[in-house]
This record gives sequence, C-alpha cells and structure tokens, in this order.
Amino acid sequence: MSGDGRWHKRGSRVLHAGGPQDRIRLTVDEAVRPDGATVGYPHVAAPDSVRVLAVRRDKVATVTQHHYLHGTITDLPGGLVDDGEEPAQAARRELAEETGLTAQWWHPLGTVVTARATSTERVHLYLAHGCTEGTTSLDAGEAVRAQWRSWHELEQADALSLLGDATPALADAASLAALQRTGALLRIVGDELPPPHTELTKAAWAAYLVAEAGAGIPNNRLLLLWMDLAVGRFAEGAAIVAELETHYAGPDAEGAWAKAAHRLFTLAQQR
Repeated sequence: MSGDGRWHKRGSRVLHAGGPQDRIRLTVDEAVRPDGATVGYPHVAAPDSVRVLAVRRDKVATVTQHHYLHGTITDLPGGLVDDGEEPAQAARRELAEETGLTAQWWHPLGTVVTARATSTERVHLYLAHGCTEGTTSLDAGEAVRAQWRSWHELEQADALSLLGDATPALADAASLAALQRTGALLRIVGDELPPPHTELTKAAWAAYLVAEAGAGIPNNRLLLLWMDLAVGRFAEGAAIVAELETHYAGPDAEGAWAKAAHRLFTLAQQR
C-alpha cells in the first residue's frame, strides 16, 4: 500500500495516435493504486487548450460550431495549444483566428481540468479587454460563427436553465469556469453589476460609486472592465469607457478617473 495516498506510474503504451500532429493518443498506463494493486489505466493523452473571455462594451465574444462528439454548441473562443507554444500565445492566436479580435489587455484566470479521470487535458483560461476587430483565419475543417452576447445573458442563463426557463448560453465546462471566475473578480472590484434592464441614470450612479472608490483596487484595468460591463451598453457610458482606456494608467490616470467619475455623476443626475 502507498503511504502517500497517490497513484504511481510504472509504464505506458500508446494504442492509437491521431488528431493534429498525432498529439491525441489513446494510452494505457501500468499504474499502482494507493492500495498497492497494479492496474491498467486507460486514458486520452491530449495537449492543453485555451479559452478566452473577451469583453467589449457589455458584450462577450462567443463562437458557435458543430463538434463531432457533441453536436452544435456555443462556447468561448479557444482551441489547442500548439507544440512549443505558450498558453498565452495560443489564447491570442485562437481569439484572432476564430473571431478576428485582438485585445489590448489580458488577465490569466488559471486552469481547469475537463475530464479528470479520463484525459490529461488542462484548459488555460484568460480574460481579454480592449478588443478591436479584424479578419478571421479558420483552420481547415472549421465552420465557426462568432457573435457577441451580453454579459448578463451569459451569467444568468444557466441559473434560469435549472428552473426550466431558458437554455444554457454556454455548453462548454471550461467556458463556464472562465465566466464564473471573471464574475468573482468583478464582485471583488465593484460588487454586483447593475441588472440588465437598469436605466442609464441608475447604471451611471453605480459606475460613479465604483470609480470614486476605486483607488483601493490594485488593478485599474479590472475596474475599467467593471465599468464597461456596467455602462458600456449605453452610448454615453461607452464614450467614457473609451476615453478611459487610453488614460486609465500612467501620469494622467488620476485626472482621467476624476473626470470619468464627474461625467458619470452628471449622467446619474439626469431625469
């Protein structure tokens, strides 16, 4: 019996290799269980992959495509990490290939395992903001439809689906993990975002309070992202966010935040 409670690998054999560069392999390991028994452990040895939650003006980029094993599903842009490629590089590449987007700012959201007992795959999650549009460059065999979905639609759809009132907006576990982790970050920055049907004056007031209290947030870009999701769907709010994206950091940052707070306060007073 193993005293450390771990499994231990003694050997391995590949039964079949396929996929891109034969990097997906059906493998059987000779493994010693924690109780000391030696067993054959079949699994799929797969390369790591990435998912990107890209935000622009209260919207999140999603992709819909048909998958051989699961049919047509919607998830976040992403794909396999190429051999010798860093996960962050893969995230930038996959976002551009599938949506045509490039982002000014990236934030890692950690990793998740997608099938802990049957596959070695890990998914690296990223948050991206300050997106600009470009041209897609799909791999052979891909038929991807990219679209923008509102943050609230994605965040609330799964809760409603449990009540039978909606269909889940995202079908991929890693995409859902990226959404949940981003939501957790945003709650630290500014508590709950204004509800989706909030009018401009109330949304501007919420954003004003966050901008005024934001000095204690160590990452000003997360503060800017919160404000984008709070007021970015309104033309007036989008203009404030767009200006802040240029000046949110650096020598002019303090004045830029003060100006943004004043403009949001003015919007909040409108009737």
